[in-house]
Amino acid sequence: MNLFKRINKTAAVVTVLLAAAVVLFVTRAEFEFKAAAGDRPFPPDGSEADAARAATPARLPEESGFKLMAENELLRLKADEKTGHFMVEDKRNGNVYRSYPNPADWPRETISENWKRHLASPLMVQYVDFTKSILQAKETNLAEEGGAVKGLKPIPGGYSLVYELPATGFTVPIEVRIEQDYVETRIIRDGIQEKSMGLVWIRLFPFFGAEYSDGKDGYMLIPDGAGALIRFKNNQLNVNKLYDESVYGVDSTFTGLSNNRNPIIMPVFGMKADSRGFLAVLHDGEEYANIVASPSGVLSNYNWAAAQMNFRSSFLQFTSRNSPDEWGFVDYNRNELFGSDRVVRYYLLGGDQAGYVGMAGKYRQYLMEEKGLKPLNASNPHIPMNVHIIGGDQEPGVVRDRYIRLTTTEEAARMVDALRGRGVENMTITYSGWQRGGYSALGRTLPVDSRIGGDQGMRAFIDNARRHGFPVYLDTEYGMNNTGAGGFDPRFHAMLNLAGRNLTLGTLYSNERVPVVSDKFVEEIVRKDLASFKALGVAGLAVGRIGQGLFSDYNTSYGAHRDEARDVQERILKSIKEGLGSVHGSSSGFYALPHVDHIRSMVYDHSYDLFTDEAVPFAQIAAHGLVTYSSEFANNRQEDVNDFLRDIEYGAIPSFVFTEAETKEYVNAYGIRYYNTHFPDWEEFAAEQYKRYDEALGDVQNQFIANHRTLAPNVKETTYANGKRIIVNYNLTPYRDGELVVPAMDFVAIGGGSSR
Repeated sequence: MNLFKRINKTAAVVTVLLAAAVVLFVTRAEFEFKAAAGDRPFPPDGSEADAARAATPARLPEESGFKLMAENELLRLKADEKTGHFMVEDKRNGNVYRSYPNPADWPRETISENWKRHLASPLMVQYVDFTKSILQAKETNLAEEGGAVKGLKPIPGGYSLVYELPATGFTVPIEVRIEQDYVETRIIRDGIQEKSMGLVWIRLFPFFGAEYSDGKDGYMLIPDGAGALIRFKNNQLNVNKLYDESVYGVDSTFTGLSNNRNPIIMPVFGMKADSRGFLAVLHDGEEYANIVASPSGVLSNYNWAAAQMNFRSSFLQFTSRNSPDEWGFVDYNRNELFGSDRVVRYYLLGGDQAGYVGMAGKYRQYLMEEKGLKPLNASNPHIPMNVHIIGGDQEPGVVRDRYIRLTTTEEAARMVDALRGRGVENMTITYSGWQRGGYSALGRTLPVDSRIGGDQGMRAFIDNARRHGFPVYLDTEYGMNNTGAGGFDPRFHAMLNLAGRNLTLGTLYSNERVPVVSDKFVEEIVRKDLASFKALGVAGLAVGRIGQGLFSDYNTSYGAHRDEARDVQERILKSIKEGLGSVHGSSSGFYALPHVDHIRSMVYDHSYDLFTDEAVPFAQIAAHGLVTYSSEFANNRQEDVNDFLRDIEYGAIPSFVFTEAETKEYVNAYGIRYYNTHFPDWEEFAAEQYKRYDEALGDVQNQFIANHRTLAPNVKETTYANGKRIIVNYNLTPYRDGELVVPAMDFVAIGGGSSR
C-alpha cells in the first residue's frame, strides 16, 4: 500500500488551520502566480527608477548581442551579457533552444506588462519579509527589481555569473554549461546571500523552450503518475490553475494545502514542439524541488514548464504543545536554507526522439550512465508471477484485539505447489503479515508468529520454494512503528517536525496514529536484523515507506534533512541488497531504483486534472529491462479486463494476493482491505491469466521498450528492442489493419518468441 495516500486526522486539522491562517492574515492570497500576482505593482518606494521601470515595456534580449561561450561536437552555447540568458544550437539538426520564450510569438503576447517581465526574466523568486509580524509570501523577478548581472565570465563548457536583486537584497550565483547533448544550469547554494528578506524559492530560466500552441504539433510531459501529456491547445479558458507538485511527494513534516494528485516519482519534465524537444532531468537538489507547468491561456499564451527550487517551506507553529487542535501561526524555517547546489540538465532531442518515447529512452540512458542501473539478466524464459501471501492480522475483540490467522506456512506451500501444477513456471513470493501480531503490527520483525508456523515453518516454506527456483521475500515495515519493536520509543526515535511534534501517518483502519520512525534509527535496526533474515534463507526483503517518499526530520539525535534522508534510505536499501541479495520496493520513487529489483504497485495512471490530456507509460518505458514492476493485484482490480490489458501494454508482471481464509473472515482487520483473496476462488483464474502474461511478455523481460504509439482511438502498440510488437485493443469492437485483426478487449503479440 502507498502510505502517503492516507491522510490522518491531525494532518487534516493542520491543513485546515493553515488555510484559515492564510485567509485571516493574508489580505490578498497569491498562490502560484495567478493573474492577480502578475498585476502586483512594483515596491512603492517612490523612486524615479521604479517609475522608469514601470513605464518601460518588458522585452526579450537582443539575439544579435549574444556571444559564443562554449562549443562541443554537438552543441553551441551563446550568452547575453545583460541578462545572463542563453541560446543553445543543436548542430545535429540546426534546432535552437532558448532560456526565454520563443521571440517569434512575443509581439502577440497580451498578458500585463508586469507578467511579461516574469516571462522575460531569467530568474524568479518568492520571498517573505522576516521583519514583519505576518509572513506573506511574495514573488518578484530580475527585471521587476531592476536587478543586475555581475561577473559574467567563461568557465569550462560555459559561463558563470551572479544575479543581484537590489529591492529584496538577494544575491544568487549560477553556472550554465554544455556537456555532450545537454545544457546544465546550476544554482550555487553556498553563494546565495540574503538580507532582511527570506528566500523561499527560485525558478531559474523558468521559460526555457516556452512555446505558443499555434500551428505546432506539441505537448508538455509532466511526471504525474507514470507520465501525462498536456497537449498544445489555444485558449485554455476552462483551466484556472497550473501543475505544481513536489518531487518525491509532499514533505509531511511541513504543512500546506494538499490535493489528491499522484506523487511525483521521477524528477523529470519535458516538451515537444514539432521536431524539436527536450527532457529536463533534475540532477541534483531535486529533493527540494517542485515541478511546475502552465498550459497556454493560464498565465500567458505560452506553454511552459520549469523546476522550482525550494529553500524554505511554511509550517504551522502551534501556540500550545499539548493539543493538536490549539491555534497556531504560519512560520518558515528561518535559520536555514535547504539543500545543496540545484542542478537541472536539459537534454536536447530532435526528429523522432523529440516525443515522450525518446524522452523516456534518454531518461533510461541517464539512469544507466549516472545512477548505475544495469540491464536485467532474465535467466528464466518465463515471466515471473508475483505471489503475495498474507499470514495474519488483528481485529477488535470484546476485551482486547483478536488475532486472525489467514494463511499458515503449510497452506502457503500448498498454494505454490498448486500454481506450479497448473503451469506457473516462474514465481517470486512475498509473505506479509508473518510477524507476531500480523499485518498491522508495524515495526516488528523476526521471529515469525507461531500461529502461522513460526520460524521453523517459514524456513521449511522457503526451502520448498527455493527447490523450485522461486525466491521468497518477507514484507517489512521499518519506516513506521506501533509496537515498540527494535527498542523503538516515539519520544526518542520518531520523526519530529519544526513545531516539535511527532510525525504520524494514518495507515491503519483502526484510526490509530502510527509514528514515523527516523530514517537513521531504521538504518541501525535493519543492520542488526540482516543476519537473522539471512539465516532464515530469505532471498530479500520487501520494504514499505523506505524508498517511497522523503520527510525532513528534526529529531535531535537521529534527524536528517530531506536530502540527507534520501542518502540514508539509499544506504538502507543498499545494505539489504548486499546482505540478502535483493530488495522489492512498494510505489517507490526512482531514487530507489539503483537498489531495488522490483517495484510493487508502480503507478500506472495520471490524476485526471482538467489540463492533462493523456496518460503515457513514461516511467515504464524508462524502467523496463532495468527492473521488473507490477501494478495493483489482479484480484483487487477496479476494471478487470481493462487493467489486465494495461499491464500487457505497459510490460508489467502479473501480481496476485492470496489468503487461505475467506475474505469475510478479515473484514474488520486493522491492516488489510482486499476484495477477494480466497485462494481456491482464484487458483484456476490466476494460472490461466499467467499464461496470457507469459505469452505476451515472457521473451521481452530484459528488453527495452523501443516505441509506444496510438494506432487508432483506444488501440495502443508497444514495440520492444528485439522487434516484438504487442497491440492492445481497448475497444468493444475488433481492430483491423489489413490482415491484422485484434479482437475486442484483447491483444495480439507479433514477433519475438510467440505470436497469437
